Amino acid sequence: MALLRAPDLPVADPGTPPTTPWRLFGWLATRRKSLAAAVLISAVFSLGLVPVMPIFLTGAVDDGIRGRDWGALAAWAGALALAGSVAAVSIVLHHRLTVWWRHDAQYRVLQLATRKTARLGSRFRTHTTTGSVVSVGVTDVVSIGRATESLAPTIGCVSGIIAVAVLLFNMSAVLGLTVFTGVIAVAAITGPMLRRLQSRYGSYRKDIGAVTERAADIVAGLRVLRGVGGEDRFNGAYRRDSQRLKRSGFGLAAPGAWIDAVSEGAPAILLGAVVWMSARLVAADAITVGQMVAAFGYTAALLMPVRWLMGTAMTLIQGSVACAKVCELLVLPERESPRDPLQGPETGATLDDPQSGLTLARGLTVIAASDTDAVAAIFDRLAGLEPSEAHFGHVPVARMDAGELRRRILVGDHDAYLFAGALHTILVGRRAGTAITTAAAVDAASANDVVDSLPDGLRTELDNQARTLSGGQRQRLRLARNLAADSEVLLLREPTSAVDSHTEARIVERLTDFRQGRTTAIASASPLWLGRADTVAFVQDGKLVATGTHAELTASRPDYRALVNRELT
Repeated sequence: MALLRAPDLPVADPGTPPTTPWRLFGWLATRRKSLAAAVLISAVFSLGLVPVMPIFLTGAVDDGIRGRDWGALAAWAGALALAGSVAAVSIVLHHRLTVWWRHDAQYRVLQLATRKTARLGSRFRTHTTTGSVVSVGVTDVVSIGRATESLAPTIGCVSGIIAVAVLLFNMSAVLGLTVFTGVIAVAAITGPMLRRLQSRYGSYRKDIGAVTERAADIVAGLRVLRGVGGEDRFNGAYRRDSQRLKRSGFGLAAPGAWIDAVSEGAPAILLGAVVWMSARLVAADAITVGQMVAAFGYTAALLMPVRWLMGTAMTLIQGSVACAKVCELLVLPERESPRDPLQGPETGATLDDPQSGLTLARGLTVIAASDTDAVAAIFDRLAGLEPSEAHFGHVPVARMDAGELRRRILVGDHDAYLFAGALHTILVGRRAGTAITTAAAVDAASANDVVDSLPDGLRTELDNQARTLSGGQRQRLRLARNLAADSEVLLLREPTSAVDSHTEARIVERLTDFRQGRTTAIASASPLWLGRADTVAFVQDGKLVATGTHAELTASRPDYRALVNRELT
């Protein structure tokens, strides 16, 4: 049977989820409807049967022991054993199904978060933080899985409580009303506590994200922090965040402790009241001794469902807060794909940005600007990473298919992320690049010495961000990765800012030859790049103010000359 086999995870397509917390939670829980139904049914049998088992004790005591009917005693005992066996088998099956149900929800959350992060692309850093996404994958996934897992026991416990109340009503209206009143009283007492718990857990989760983000920043910049002596400052900031998280945890513990106290104490008080009342009813010949034993058993069996429901309420609160954090990630704006995408222009078309007035043609264009952020904004518009009126040939960039746009136009940041893995995989990814192409890209980026210094060359495994390498070595690997993509248009921002002048001179010559016949734009005020450029574009305040060769602009533009001289000093 398919239900007795673990689902294939991860799924090919996690789906399109709603973006409100409770709707997202319900959506995750119902992706595998047959599995969810099986989990709920097994919960009814595994948890709903346990509280009603004392009914067999009633028959055994009244019909078997008091009536001295050994056949009836054996029949009731056999029925009790059968019910216990069914409950035991149901518990085992329920646990297995619940684990699969939980894992399905957790995997989908991870896939949704990963897909969203990938779709955000360069917008990721401007809309969220690494720490927030890490918290989703480490903290929120666990909370959502536990909340999903707790749904089925809730159904089983509620069905057990209702069954016990009905049986007690049939036995005695007074006993039935006592149980109903007790359950309602517990719900009334814990309601405000649960609301307070939810509020404080939201603050607690926010502080977890802050600490995670701080830790990620420290790890990412540890080398720089040590170089500038900033360790103590960041240690102090982390310590303050950690202490705030500890205080939030203590604040969260107070309502949690009260809820635990109610879940333990209320059933015990209810049990005492039922035993006292049933004893008086026996004395008044209103119920039999067997029924009194059953009443005690029913109420004692309620201890587990009530405790479970209290724990479930706390788990669901944590799950709702976690779903809210996931929704915050899922609603972040990403580049909208056009409904009817247009095919891109022929190879060699110009790339125009009307907002800045910049036009890129075949060859090497170096953009000189004092404000590198303004150039980064121009690159983002030209590559369709931000809304714009840019055109690739006669085709609006915003109307092009996203896949084609990414293949033909590549923006390379000097601080782009380096993922962990073999160096060859880092450079070419999933592209079917040949060893010759990879070697040529490495040579053009003047990164041969970096590869040669590694123990296994291109097969060497590097950690995230290649932190064992220097800043200049990492920058050259990023440049090699951009060159290995072999895109038609390559937009690079400060690709040699972390290397010495001799290495920069080699890169300028080799990259120019490597990119011959294609469109390449470099954002840099380095004289080495400016002197080698086919065209120099001088940009001020995000607008193109002049174009020409380096020599022409140096002779005609004092402001350009001042920018270059400042770069030299």
